[in-house]
Amino acid sequence: MPRLTPPAPGIDSAGAPPAARFSGPLRKRSLLLSIWPFVALAIVQTVLAISSLHILGAMRAFSSGESQWSKGQKDATYALARYAVSGDAAAYEQFHQGLHIPMSDMQARLMLEDRGYAARPQASLLLLQGHNEPEEINALIWLTVYFKHTESIGQLLARWRDSDEPLQELQNLAGDIYACLQLAPPTPAQKQSWLAQINSLQIQLSEAERAFNKVLGDTSRALNAWLWSINIGIAVAMLSLLMGHTWRLQRKTARAEDALDLVSERASTTLAAIGEAVITTDAAGHVMYMNRAAEELLGMSLEQLVTCELVQHMHAPPLVTDRDKPGVAPLVQTAISETLRGHEYPRDTIFRLYDAQFHLREVRLAFTPIGDHTGTTEAVWVLHDVSQEQSYIRELAWQATHDQLTGLINRYEFERLLGVLLARNQQSDLPSAGNAIMYLDLDQFKVINDTAGHIAGDAMLRAISAMLQRCLRTGDVLARVGGDEFAILLTDCAFGEAQRIAEQIRDAAQNVRIQWGERSLSAGISIGLVKLAAPLATVEEVLRVADMASYGAKQRGRNTVYAYDPGVDQEIARYVGEMEWVERIKAALERGHFCLYAQTIGALNTTADDIAGGGLHIEVQIRMRLPDGNIISPVLFIPAAERYGLMPMVDRWVVKQSLRTLAHLQKSGQVPAISCCAINLSGTSLGDERLLGFLQEQIALHAVDPGTLCFEITETAAITHLPNAIRLVKALKALGCRFSMDDFGAGVSSFSSLKNLPVDFLKIDGAIVADMLNEPAHRAMVDAINHLGHALGMRTIAEFASTPEIVETLRSMGIDYAQGYAVGRPQPFSHPAAEAFPV
Repeated sequence: MPRLTPPAPGIDSAGAPPAARFSGPLRKRSLLLSIWPFVALAIVQTVLAISSLHILGAMRAFSSGESQWSKGQKDATYALARYAVSGDAAAYEQFHQGLHIPMSDMQARLMLEDRGYAARPQASLLLLQGHNEPEEINALIWLTVYFKHTESIGQLLARWRDSDEPLQELQNLAGDIYACLQLAPPTPAQKQSWLAQINSLQIQLSEAERAFNKVLGDTSRALNAWLWSINIGIAVAMLSLLMGHTWRLQRKTARAEDALDLVSERASTTLAAIGEAVITTDAAGHVMYMNRAAEELLGMSLEQLVTCELVQHMHAPPLVTDRDKPGVAPLVQTAISETLRGHEYPRDTIFRLYDAQFHLREVRLAFTPIGDHTGTTEAVWVLHDVSQEQSYIRELAWQATHDQLTGLINRYEFERLLGVLLARNQQSDLPSAGNAIMYLDLDQFKVINDTAGHIAGDAMLRAISAMLQRCLRTGDVLARVGGDEFAILLTDCAFGEAQRIAEQIRDAAQNVRIQWGERSLSAGISIGLVKLAAPLATVEEVLRVADMASYGAKQRGRNTVYAYDPGVDQEIARYVGEMEWVERIKAALERGHFCLYAQTIGALNTTADDIAGGGLHIEVQIRMRLPDGNIISPVLFIPAAERYGLMPMVDRWVVKQSLRTLAHLQKSGQVPAISCCAINLSGTSLGDERLLGFLQEQIALHAVDPGTLCFEITETAAITHLPNAIRLVKALKALGCRFSMDDFGAGVSSFSSLKNLPVDFLKIDGAIVADMLNEPAHRAMVDAINHLGHALGMRTIAEFASTPEIVETLRSMGIDYAQGYAVGRPQPFSHPAAEAFPV
């Protein structure tokens, strides 16, 4: 649930303002903030006391260890003296047992001084062997490692080191005595010497012991005095600080209470003036406080409602409405009751509230509990009126999904509903009666806008919209998806029934007329009807096909219905395929997926070879390379490029790449050299006034010999764009370029047009050449075109020369050149080698 902080003030049982109830917690918090220095000093003193005890324990460990060390060395000297006199092996063993104690302590000290705390495990074992108390060993190691550089502990360790040399000498002396006794009995003089040495070492060890005890006592007394001084100082500081902070705390607390009383008074005044309803209740929901806005909302004063249960005095709905059905926003009464019982609502929940005039309002409810360690004692409710805001949101949501002119849903909402239907059909295993979509386009609507104005056009759209709604069944979806375009989604509708509805709409549209001044305006309608069936699976595919079906209806004379069933009709599928090729062509131009191939044009006689320049005579052809590496023939994508106006871009790409490659080959000294390179120009490019300037610019840019260039134009394109074609041919021939008339004989040949087009080569259409051996008429046409070309001073080229028999026949007929698989297959033209174009 949302929480409101701070809560609104109320009136407690003692009559004090609610702000007074906050003074206790505020004082506690202020007190805690004020006494933190004392807590810090107490922590310091505690740490110091623990450290003091630890240090004193360590000093006690030194004292205890020294007594064990002293006793051990004394036992060792006495036992060694007895052994020197008597040679008793038991005395010698007692010597080692006694000496082991101080030697173990010495070895532990040396390891700690050398390796520090890392030697703790080994040092602990040695100190245990030195008869030190196990619980004191850690303290002894800690003091030795971390305080060995201090003056006191440093002196203590120095006095301990004074015993290292006598102990080592005592051990060496014992070894000498043992060796002598093993060889022969000692003389009295030897015994006397040994006893004198033992006595001397005993004196040295006793002096080291006394010096160690003196330093140990001095250090303990100094440390004790130092610790007492620090503890007393901290205690005095704490008392002084406590007195000063107590006095300041009292003054600060008094000022805080005064300020809190002032804030409480201001808060009460503010709550009384704000526009949101603020109500305070106890834990059971009985009213304790209301501001003026709450009194106006409920139509009752605080005096009337105080101690009364809030939900019992809020206005109930005057009548049962649709809003009271399951799923709609709950009433505020319900929310308050359930919240007091522990149920929580999301922060953005909208509730319904009926004011004193029984007008419905939409509100957000903020709830803040007030309580102590025993639980919730009071609750603060804030009712924020969001009726106008929600109205704006609903209006914006409607505008986002509807057309303001007609009130129909718009394209975005229609696409969403269509997507839901397609997804449901794909997931459902149950058979369906069928679904269909209609795409409707008004005929000659632009004429109405241009002649009568857009206001008249809007009136016509509203009239058409009303007519369409009358013609549809319950459950059908109608949308305005464009300026004069509508779409209809027919659900659970057989395709035959959908066709009947489409015809009904078309007939009804003919009767829609609006009177505009003295004119009676009408508009027909073209309908594209599409059955929603495989392979149409996405919204994009369906709308594209529906748009094409509508276009097909217009092409059939307008005011018609074009019904498309994906399983039967293939015409739209062809349009879809072409549109896919359009996207592929655009992508190929942008990403460089086109490539060039070249096919040899072979001379069939010596004269023709000389005219071609004596080198390679080739025709450049375009291919498309797919991402998987496959090469696509132009037969698959050129028709789509021609239909949708992409050929100028394709032609310009071919020209640029061809000239770039030719320039490279001419500079690299290609052998044999390319003496004639034919490049195709489409009819659309011929109609472009800027083509000539582009070709001249590219020839100059790449510095290609114009005499090696031959531009191929088709007969049909030349006739269609004859003025431009003549101008282009003459201008480029002036530079030295040559021209070829491609596919001559494929269309309605205009022999007279050849007089106006001074082309150099006449290419006979391959469809005629391919069947000339089997079709006498085709052979006669080839022969006639050949004679015509020669008569006009042109050289002839026969396409589709696929077999050696055709080539020989062409040679015998006097054809100048042949092009086809029997002469040479197309080869990549990026960096061709000489053997790439066999003749």
